[in-house]
Amino acid sequence: MITPLPRVFVTVHIPIEHLSPLHGIAEILMPDNGVRAAPRAQVLDAIGDCVAVLSQGELRVDAEFLDAAKSLRFVANAAMGIDNLDLAELRQRGIAASNTPAAFAESTADHTLGLMLSLTRRLAEGDRFVRTGDWARRGMEPLRWEGTLLGGKTLGIIGYGRIAKMVEARARAFDMGVIHTKSTPHDHPGYRPLETLLAESDLVVVLVPLTAATRHLINAERLAMMKPGAFFINVARGKVMHEAALVAALRSGHLAGAALDVYEEEPIVNEVLFTMENVVLTPHTGGATREQRRRGRLEASGEIARFLKGEERQFPIV
Repeated sequence: MITPLPRVFVTVHIPIEHLSPLHGIAEILMPDNGVRAAPRAQVLDAIGDCVAVLSQGELRVDAEFLDAAKSLRFVANAAMGIDNLDLAELRQRGIAASNTPAAFAESTADHTLGLMLSLTRRLAEGDRFVRTGDWARRGMEPLRWEGTLLGGKTLGIIGYGRIAKMVEARARAFDMGVIHTKSTPHDHPGYRPLETLLAESDLVVVLVPLTAATRHLINAERLAMMKPGAFFINVARGKVMHEAALVAALRSGHLAGAALDVYEEEPIVNEVLFTMENVVLTPHTGGATREQRRRGRLEASGEIARFLKGEERQFPIV
């Protein structure tokens, strides 16, 4: 009698070669939803006899999910973040989990610089202007499109992990000064307490994980500490900022602009932001390059394979 292979549910239909570590040791189930992740109801319906699940970090793994996943033994996030996972619930039920802590760092650093350039040089705004035909109608207006040079400006990075250090290296190539803050003070010459960093920086980038301590870290009080005319960029997690407070700081003119890849209640975005020309918005795509998505999926499926074979995992979080 042939023993059936353990079943693994993958929440997005991805190239099968991205799951090569599982070939021959697991049966892979994937939805047929194109580029969209499987809706939660579909996942709950399919997960019952699966021993593992692999998501891109979009799947909320909580008590409701775990109640439906009767056979689940392992959760793999093909993502750096873990705020979608109820770690206490996983521990209580004896379910293991891993993430991919380095897979998307380079892509996210590139995206951060892209947002900074788009914001300060008004690239998205100019693109919209050309597409509407307004440029052809209005003609050349040299003074209208003046932006802000990055060279010589001070970039303040909130958080100083892997991505932050890559952003720092890229920013220095633009001749920017770079300072940073982190939860534990240290003697690095670029370190500043958060309040000092906010007061000194021309651009502030948030690069911290979402935890109880960082939820609404950027609120009305801290936005008011920023330089008048400064720029704010968030590529971390939406709930690290108080979105309504950011909107108020932009409306008042205290901030010159903002660039956001994440939102407090994503995919819902405060509609006031849609009306602001000095705001750049992207749909949580910081890590979304083909190369690093492939790496993340290979690492995540590799973690499942090691777990199923009883081997030591590389990136355990539970």
